[in-house]
Amino acid sequence: MENFYRDMRKKYDVLMVDDQPEGGKWNYDKSNRNKWKDGFRIPSHKYFKNDVVSVVSDIEKAGVKTMGQFETKTFPYPLTREQALVQLKYFCEELLIHFGDYQDAMHTDETYLFHSRLSFAMNLKLVSPQDVVTTVVNYYHKHQKEIEISQVEGFVRQIIGWREYMRGMYWARMPKLKSENSLDNKNKLPDFFWTGNTKMNCLSHAITNSLDNGYAHHIQRLMITGNYALLTQTNPDDVDAWYLGIYVDAVEWVQLPNTRGMSQFADGGKIATKPYVSSGSYIHKMSNYCDACHYNQNKKTEKDACPFNSLYWNFLDDKREFLKDNFRMKMMYSVLDKMRPENLHAMKKRAQHIIEHQDAY
Repeated sequence: MENFYRDMRKKYDVLMVDDQPEGGKWNYDKSNRNKWKDGFRIPSHKYFKNDVVSVVSDIEKAGVKTMGQFETKTFPYPLTREQALVQLKYFCEELLIHFGDYQDAMHTDETYLFHSRLSFAMNLKLVSPQDVVTTVVNYYHKHQKEIEISQVEGFVRQIIGWREYMRGMYWARMPKLKSENSLDNKNKLPDFFWTGNTKMNCLSHAITNSLDNGYAHHIQRLMITGNYALLTQTNPDDVDAWYLGIYVDAVEWVQLPNTRGMSQFADGGKIATKPYVSSGSYIHKMSNYCDACHYNQNKKTEKDACPFNSLYWNFLDDKREFLKDNFRMKMMYSVLDKMRPENLHAMKKRAQHIIEHQDAY
């Protein structure tokens, strides 16, 4: 993916000076991992009160079963090119200045942080990714005294280094991709994925946000809901159906390779070089979710221990034959191999209870 991203930068002359990356670095990812701590005001987001009363009425009359919350009868995302351009302009003027810093952050009081909310408009082709990237880069070049390159590079990378890569992988690997399950995961999603009713605060918040807004940013999707689904060894068919159904920007060509490839590692590593799994420590590092959680992210096997902790080590042990030769997993397997057998047994026992009784957690 990184090589693809660099080729795209060169091909379309994005943030380039001759044949070198502007600023001297291709990637500022290490500057894009700050935790949001209520340091300053986040501008309110641009909402479009698109009247969808007739659409909702048609759905209700047809008896279509729905999920999520929808009370206002207005749709807040751009539905026309004009609205998409207004959204893009607002992002540049109000949000770009801190986008890169907090693009991976999560917070209970902030739904969107500094994210652009443009994915829906791009996926509906109201505005092209090239229009978006060109507009953002041009705005940055006019305001370089106020905006650091790490803010704009992080945004550009999401579009031409990630979104376009997923487009290529979808067309290159379909239709096989849609049925792959390399880790042989077979469990079902718990009921709380449709309600948000779980004592795990990170999942409750990310799922409720998704149900209320049809939205969650990439880290909430990858490292909260996706991470949990993979650790509980959920059938990727179920995970695909949930992601495709719940998000307003979920068009199959972008949703499927992200879910089945990057999030669930169901393609065996064709899209991602390792499974994106973590214990509770990563969630604590990037959010405030753990602060008011029923569970303690520092504990592993106690009744109030964060479920992600035992699920993580159980997953690594269960999937050893699939993952032991993955060079990016060697350090974690080295740690696992040094673990005392009785400690591993205790974590596997708790993990199995969680998997068998997910809605009790």
